[in-house]
Amino acid sequence: MVLKKLIQFSRTLSDFTTRVLTGLAWPKIDLLIRLTLAEIFFRSGLIKLLSWSTALYLATYVYPVSFMSPATAAVVGMSIEVGGAALLALGFMTRYAAVPMLILSLVIQFAYKPFDSQLFWAALFGWYAVVGAGHLSVDHLLRNGLADSALPIVPRILRFSAWLRARGGPVYLSVLRIWLAVALLTGAAHVMLPPGGVLATLPAWAPIELASRVPAGIALGGGLLLLLGLGTRFVSVAALLGVFATAMMDPRETAAVYLLMSFSILIIFGSGVLSLDRVLVRLMRKYRPQLNPRDPTALAGLPRVVIVGAGFAGLSCAGSLRGARATVTLIDRANYHLFQPLLYQVATAALSPGDIATPVRQLFRTADNVQVLLGTVIGVDPAARRVITEAGDIRYDYLVLATGVTHSYFGKDAWAPYAPGLKRIEDALEIRRKILTAFERAEAASTETERAALLTFLIVGGGPTGVELAGAIAELSRYGMDKEFRQFDPADARVVLVQSAPRLLPAFPESLAAIAQHSLEKLGVEVLLGSRVEAIDANGVAVSGKRIIA
Repeated sequence: MVLKKLIQFSRTLSDFTTRVLTGLAWPKIDLLIRLTLAEIFFRSGLIKLLSWSTALYLATYVYPVSFMSPATAAVVGMSIEVGGAALLALGFMTRYAAVPMLILSLVIQFAYKPFDSQLFWAALFGWYAVVGAGHLSVDHLLRNGLADSALPIVPRILRFSAWLRARGGPVYLSVLRIWLAVALLTGAAHVMLPPGGVLATLPAWAPIELASRVPAGIALGGGLLLLLGLGTRFVSVAALLGVFATAMMDPRETAAVYLLMSFSILIIFGSGVLSLDRVLVRLMRKYRPQLNPRDPTALAGLPRVVIVGAGFAGLSCAGSLRGARATVTLIDRANYHLFQPLLYQVATAALSPGDIATPVRQLFRTADNVQVLLGTVIGVDPAARRVITEAGDIRYDYLVLATGVTHSYFGKDAWAPYAPGLKRIEDALEIRRKILTAFERAEAASTETERAALLTFLIVGGGPTGVELAGAIAELSRYGMDKEFRQFDPADARVVLVQSAPRLLPAFPESLAAIAQHSLEKLGVEVLLGSRVEAIDANGVAVSGKRIIA
């Protein structure tokens, strides 16, 4: 019992520390590192930009590039320093900014006079090239918005970035740790051994001069432990304190700041793949299964949260509980999350269903405390705290109902066969079928009256979905089917948008509604405001006393 409580306390403390370091501390430290590096390079590039003769002199005599003319090298160098620094500070396209800045740092280090600070620049740029920027960055904001982008290349880039972060990050941590360990050991030897011999020439790839200022005992013991990857976080804290004390005694030692930054990365993210820390964790989980978060007993006794619905609200709730000290069960009748704002593009054949449907299990693949269940909820028993599904009952401590909404016919359910809503993939595919079939039937129509009816599309509702769908049908008929039919011009299709309110998009500012209406009318859409649908049948719609054949 005591051992079990100790294990639970250790796991809770470890989870809490990890969440605090990665969730709270790292975004601020990451921003500080990026701004510090960006300021140095931007200032250097700005000086060269304001003095072309200086930039040209440096590119010609100080660090010439053999395969470039001095003028070209100067322009490229200034572009990297100014442009790369701006992107790095914003955290925008961070990886693509970090790679050329990494190369530039190495060129300066090995083609010019070596300095410890330049090595740390390269090490930090390498980290950003592999892992990218943290939460306080434009990249992070765009990543959330572009995850469901319709552009084919964007999801692939995001998947590659996630793969590189997950696979390359631990490898780079090992490289960084071993590099710092060798520097500390060599620095300690530089202090403790007499000059000359193997220490006569210091390698340009190791910041030995700075490392030698770390207290010799910490450098020697810490270097050995870092090399083995044993107690990496504790060793890094000790080394960081030693470097900080040295920097306080000699404020002119600016390179110590970069050593602090490097150790901060090890403190937050750990030792990487090649380490005794990793081996010990695996052994402990093997012989103490309750330490393994994937073992069922690791989640025993935790609060049970059941979320019904894998829409935006359900996913957001489950995502916020990822890694929390709770078991989360996410239930939905579909095994995919549907990005509803793009349903209209599926309905008009601009996208395929797979483009806007993401497997829910894929989203929570690494969330050990989240279980995804496919099923239909048919009831809830609050007294017994049970969710009743077709497959059985599921107990809960906390219940979240995030089932979303369905379209309403306001008591006119008989209209449903003739006017499908647009909330599900099935709805979008049915509308797509009706639209494309209408064009095909119009090609074979025997009379102009029949053809005109087939080519009349009426949308009820001037909210975002109705506006987008009306515009998409108009664009499809005018631009997407050019020269595909012989008996009629698809651009002659009639698109009518009916809205009972006095303007479109009531939930949006009036200025935006006016712009939307103008854009639709420019596409040829007939916008009927203040109009009500009175009847719908197989042959048409009655709108405010007027019959529209559609």
